Amino acid sequence: MRIPWRRLAWVLVAAIPLAVIGGLIWGATRDLSRYQARLTEQIRKVTGRELAAKVPLAVRIGRYPAMVAEGVTLSNAPWGSRPDLARVRKLTLFLDPVALLLGEVKIGRILLEGADILVERNEAGDANLEMLPPPDGSGPHPGESRSLRLRTTPAFPWIGVIDVQDSVLTIAEGAGRPPVVLEVANGTLRSSAPNQPLQIEGRFSAPQASPFNLTGTAGTFDGWIRGLPGNIDLQGGFGDGKIAIKGGVGVKGTNIQITSEGPDVAAFGPYIRLPVPQGGPYALSAKAATQRNGFKVEVTTLKVGASELVGEALFRADRKGVPTVAVNADISRLDVSELRWPTAPAPASGSPPPAQPRIVPVLPFAASWLGRSAVSVTVRLGEVVGLGAKMQNGSVTLISNEQRFAFRAAATVGGGSAGFDLVYDPTGRIGQATLTASANRVSLGELAGVLGFDIGLRDAVGDIDLRLRGGGRTSRDALNSAGGSIDIAITKGVWPRDQIASWPAETQRLLGITDRGVPFNCIAGRFDVSGGVASLRRLVVDTPRATMVGGGYVHLRTEGWEFILAPEARDNQNIALASPLRLRGGSGRPASAALEPNLARLIVGAGVIPSLTAQINQAARQTGVNPCTAVAPRVEALRPGLRAQMPVPSADLRQRPGRATTPAQPQPPRRAP
Repeated sequence: MRIPWRRLAWVLVAAIPLAVIGGLIWGATRDLSRYQARLTEQIRKVTGRELAAKVPLAVRIGRYPAMVAEGVTLSNAPWGSRPDLARVRKLTLFLDPVALLLGEVKIGRILLEGADILVERNEAGDANLEMLPPPDGSGPHPGESRSLRLRTTPAFPWIGVIDVQDSVLTIAEGAGRPPVVLEVANGTLRSSAPNQPLQIEGRFSAPQASPFNLTGTAGTFDGWIRGLPGNIDLQGGFGDGKIAIKGGVGVKGTNIQITSEGPDVAAFGPYIRLPVPQGGPYALSAKAATQRNGFKVEVTTLKVGASELVGEALFRADRKGVPTVAVNADISRLDVSELRWPTAPAPASGSPPPAQPRIVPVLPFAASWLGRSAVSVTVRLGEVVGLGAKMQNGSVTLISNEQRFAFRAAATVGGGSAGFDLVYDPTGRIGQATLTASANRVSLGELAGVLGFDIGLRDAVGDIDLRLRGGGRTSRDALNSAGGSIDIAITKGVWPRDQIASWPAETQRLLGITDRGVPFNCIAGRFDVSGGVASLRRLVVDTPRATMVGGGYVHLRTEGWEFILAPEARDNQNIALASPLRLRGGSGRPASAALEPNLARLIVGAGVIPSLTAQINQAARQTGVNPCTAVAPRVEALRPGLRAQMPVPSADLRQRPGRATTPAQPQPPRRAP
């Protein structure tokens, strides 16, 4: 009998798809709770964790047959910070069509949508990814008549493809360290077996950061579970640039190399948890490796525009177990004009105008890390441009160990030099801050450009010596109790016109104000600081048309000030204009000035009145000496009643922060004893 093979083949071709479709329709109408229970039990035997779903498992018929569950959770370790290790909004198990044709239900691919996965460690260093079968899943059962045979370890069928969409991975390394959050917009993981190379392709990013688009090999699945991924070879895009990560993490340690280039180096800021200004284009080459006593990160090359940097950071623990970080960096050239900090968003319409920024902001001294880590940072600056003043041979040092914090910086600014030294000791009830700063023959305009605020004396060159000490947990409290001294000496320059526009017209005519302002020959004075108030007792200002002496105070906490000036005309025709005046103002407040002619007879002594102009002219004959600096120590002898008329802050300004204050009342003149 002849068999019609052609007809039989056509029958099979038509029957098999119909059988598959019929099977799917039959499965979609069946209750899958028994299959779901078996799946949950299998996962419990393999991992020791509980799998649950809010919406039961159901079959979805379509181009790719699949089983779908919603609200899926996987329980966390008993010591975990939350009950669930993973929370999945929707889980789709795609069935293998070939296996279905053979009558077998096999999962070929998994799709996780809206997954929230938490990876954490406890104090002993155990990870919640370490999953072991429960104790009742090992060992022989007497009822099985296999008392001499060990039960094999349960194993879950390997799934070679895992797709992830709109998910979040959080890695918590323990108390005191901020968690690392990685958002996965979409990604695919492929591997033929748990111990075979893991192929990754996806889009990853930190919250509100530039994304990575990476493809390549990232160790093995078993390696990631053990914390030793293996060989890594990833490349792709980073923001608008590109990046490559190569190396390995294994038993012998870590050795990773990173190369990247792109238009904006600020893309790295959210990932290294440091404020990074915008600038570019950049080119980065770095490597990280495990050493015998620590972990070292080395930046072999970093170029951002015209700026160049190399450096290294060593992380280790000392003999007492205290984490230690040592950072060394060499910046051969830094062009600040190419770096930009992100601009603040514009205030909404109708909102009140922002407050005037303070010269010294109110900042808390964050000392929580003192005693828990030792930090040493050394930065050497070859050349800094773009600040309006050229800086060379700069150095910045930060040292923190045990109970002490020190921050020092020094550099050559223009034709002079400047430096400061800040030391904070948190011991005691309120701690102690000490600030020492000095500037030698530095252009005030260039110094203002470096510090970020302008007092208007851009053409003058000055010497500054500052020594302050105060206690408190914030900068405001420390300034409110500060004590010390501030010496200032300034050579020839021009005082801006806008800062003298509110002065009385008589004083402006006396000083010979021009469109640019008022020229001066020299300025010198000394502030004696006590209780947060800087009292200026000996101020000398010499101009081409008058010489002035005076004094007053600056309140370091409120940044309010008040001075009196007693001028002496250089020529007889302007004597009638030389009348004392009082100045008031402060940070964020308009300055005011008013004449007080009654002070003229109170500040001079009996007998012959020494000439201020003559004293200045005599001191000017000395070579290399600031005339105002030479005359300032003799101000009280030249004007004996001046000190008694000096303004002082009212009692309300000396109150502790938080108490109600009342406006200061003008003080009447006091007669010298």
